[in-house]
Amino acid sequence: MSRETMTSPANDTPDVTQLDRVVIRFAGDSGDGMQLTGDRFTSEAAAFGNDLATLPNFPAEI
Repeated sequence: MSRETMTSPANDTPDVTQLDRVVIRFAGDSGDGMQLTGDRFTSEAAAFGNDLATLPNFPAEI
């Protein structure tokens, strides 16, 4: 995985780090809005041109 860091001339702005791959996990119950959170995050990330995949994990009910 390659890493590229860009520094800004002003000290008040944060440095930007580009990564090849990132894993983000949202945890919670579907009743808490987790499915909506994943859907909205996917839509926004794709709108900015990111390539992504979602892997829902539904719990088994006894």
